Amino acid sequence: MTLEREGFRQIPFVGDLIPLPLAGLGTTLEKIRKQPDEVQRLVRATLRGIHYARSNKQESVKAIMDWADMDRPRAEGSFDMAVTRWSNSGAANPQGIQLAMEEIKMEQKLDTLPDPSKAFDWRFVQR
Repeated sequence: MTLEREGFRQIPFVGDLIPLPLAGLGTTLEKIRKQPDEVQRLVRATLRGIHYARSNKQESVKAIMDWADMDRPRAEGSFDMAVTRWSNSGAANPQGIQLAMEEIKMEQKLDTLPDPSKAFDWRFVQR
């Protein structure tokens, strides 16, 4: 990025050290039950968007520049940092899910870890 060109060193990104899921799609159980086709289309469209962004760096960088009012070097740096963290399958890293459940247990002062199967429905990314 810009500061690196000026001689500064890049500090580690916390996401490289702790693989917590930082983003995702969420909906209600009712929506999943009543409109699973709509949920599936949304997941499919999101994954297609990720694939498109990965495959079209310059267009993606331009979109970042426009959306974030950012200059090209910063937008390219943002793209380069983000692209390596996007999931190919749409599923989160299992280690990250485990860490998230441990964090929830601690924050909520629970006796046991929450059951990830009650929070995540992977059917839509497995199709």
